[in-house]
Amino acid sequence: MNSRQTELSYRKVAVANASSVGLVIALYDMLVEDLRQAMKALERGDIEARSRALKHSFLVLQQLQGSLNREKGGDAANHLSHFYAVLRAGIWEAHVQQSPELLRKQISLLLDVRQTWVQVDPERAPAETIPAPTSPSHAPARIGPDDERTTDDWTA
Repeated sequence: MNSRQTELSYRKVAVANASSVGLVIALYDMLVEDLRQAMKALERGDIEARSRALKHSFLVLQQLQGSLNREKGGDAANHLSHFYAVLRAGIWEAHVQQSPELLRKQISLLLDVRQTWVQVDPERAPAETIPAPTSPSHAPARIGPDDERTTDDWTA
């Protein structure tokens, strides 16, 4: 079994056993990896690989945005929908401008929001961490500790 097959087998098991929040985290991980692959392809001048990675990133964003339940999710779902739209625009801009720096910025945004998902996932170990953002250029506003919204109010 080669490394690609091993990775696919691992992902299948992880997805089959994941909570709904865990599935969202897995999609964030996939999206970050797509953008990293696009960055590498961009730096190599490999247009086909860059386009393939970015096309997949748009499909993942579509899945994330399409899974939002705006009726139950209220403001949180609307904010996430807006976040995904901003990401989509940023990824498109990075593609058009052929800018690895813009892709790094999108990765940084994703990792910041991913960390919040990790914190609310009841099945994750409390000590679990994520890789550091490749660029600390932008940190989105966070929900404060006094905010009364919970994950019970919405689904993703």
